[in-house]
Amino acid sequence: MTKEELHILLASDDMPFRKAAIDEIVCTFPEHADLFFAPFGQDDELALAMANAAKQWMPFLRDGHAEPVNPFDAGKNYAYFDSMAKHYGAFLREMHKHHADQDALWHHFPGLRAELKDATPHEEPVKNRQLMVFVTGRCNLHCPYCFSKELKRMSISREDMTRVLDWAQRANVKSILPCGGEPLLYEHMDWLIEEVGQRGLKVYFATNLSVPLPESVLRQEGIIEQLHVHLTEEIFRNEHLMQTFLHNLRLCRDKGIYIILRGNICEGNETGLYDEWLRIAEENNIRSLNVAFTIPSHTGSNRYVSFEALRPTIPHLSYLWEQAKQRQIRLSVAKPLPLCMFPEDLAQEILRTNLTATYCNIGEDGGLHNLSLSTDLRFSPCLGVDEPSVAFADDLQWNDLKAVFSPAVRTMLSQPLFAHCKDCFLYNRNLCQGACLSFKQESRNGGASCGE
Repeated sequence: MTKEELHILLASDDMPFRKAAIDEIVCTFPEHADLFFAPFGQDDELALAMANAAKQWMPFLRDGHAEPVNPFDAGKNYAYFDSMAKHYGAFLREMHKHHADQDALWHHFPGLRAELKDATPHEEPVKNRQLMVFVTGRCNLHCPYCFSKELKRMSISREDMTRVLDWAQRANVKSILPCGGEPLLYEHMDWLIEEVGQRGLKVYFATNLSVPLPESVLRQEGIIEQLHVHLTEEIFRNEHLMQTFLHNLRLCRDKGIYIILRGNICEGNETGLYDEWLRIAEENNIRSLNVAFTIPSHTGSNRYVSFEALRPTIPHLSYLWEQAKQRQIRLSVAKPLPLCMFPEDLAQEILRTNLTATYCNIGEDGGLHNLSLSTDLRFSPCLGVDEPSVAFADDLQWNDLKAVFSPAVRTMLSQPLFAHCKDCFLYNRNLCQGACLSFKQESRNGGASCGE
C-alpha cells in the first residue's frame, strides 16, 4: 500500500481497515516509520493499537522478565537471534530520526526503557494479584510425570483455610487458585468456592475432572473464571474414568466456564495420543489446548522431560502445532522453552505467535506473582519452586514475603541455562529465562548450567 492509502485507512472508522493499515506499517518497518511513530503522544487509541501489533511482530519491544535491561550495544554481534538485534538497532535509529515522543513510548514499550533515559520511571500496577494454595495432596490418579508426586496426602483444615482467605484479602489478593493433588477431592471444596464468592474473589484451578463434581461448581455464578483440564494418560486407559471426565467436561462447558485443555508431552508419547487430545477439543467445542514439557518434582523423581531429552520431543510440538492450526484450535505451551533449540526462522515465528512464552511472569509483583502456599502452610515463590520458603502467619505482610522471594526469583531468572546464553540477543534483553525455574533451582541441578 502507498503512504497515501495507509493515511486514509488509518483515519477510517472501519476497524478492519485500520487494522490492515497498522499491520502493514508494522510488518514493513522501517519503510513507514514516520506513520508508525506519529500516533504516540497524539492519538492514544491508535497508539495502543499500533503498540499491540508492534509487540507481536517485534518481540524486542516487550518488557522481559526483570529490570533493569542493559542498554543496547549496536556494535555487538550475537550467535543467536542476531537478525532480531539488527532489527532492534534499526528501530532505535528510526525512533531518534523521527523525534518520537519518548514518554509515550516508555508507557507502551517497557522493553525500550533502558534506552529512554529521559523518561520518568514508574512501577507497573498489579492487575490481578493471585495466591495458589495446595488445598490437598490427595489424588485419584497416579500420573508418573506429576510434579506433585511426593506431596503429602494431607489437606488444609477449614479453620486454617479461613485464616488464609482472611490474610489474602488483607493482602489485596483477587484470585485464589486451589492446587493439589486433585482439588476436587478437597473435602471443603464446596465451602471454599462459596466462601470465595461471598468475599468477592475469583477462583480458577487445574483438575483432571474424573471425580464427581462438587455441587458448588455447578451452582457457581461467575466465581470460577476458568478450568485447566488435564488430559492424563490414566484417563485414556480407563473407560469409566473417561466417561466421567467427558460428562463433567460438558457440564462445566455448558455452565459457561472457560475451559483450557492441558496435555503433557513426554518421551514415548505417540502422535495418536495428540490426535485424541485434538479430537476431544473439537467434539466439545473447546478452542484452547495448552501443552507442557513436564517439570521436575521437588526431588526430581517424576517422569519429567530433562534437557538432554528435550530435543527429541520438539517434533511432537511441531506436529501438534500444525494439527491445531488446521483445526483452528489455539495451541500454547505452558512453560518457557529455550528457542535456541529451534531453527531461528521457526523460533521467531513461535515468538511472534505466542505459541510459547520464553519467560514466565513470576517476576511480577516483586517476585510474588506465582506465590504458592503448601498443605503444611508454607509460602514459596511458585508451584514448581519450593525454596526459599516462609511459614504462614496471620500478621505476615506482603512486603515481608517480597523481601525474601524477590532476590531469589531475580537470581534464578537471570541465571543462564546454557553456556551460549551470553551470545544470545534474547537472553541479553531479558526476553528468555530458558526454562521453568524448577530446572534452575540449586537443590535440583547444583545451581549450574542445565547442560547443552
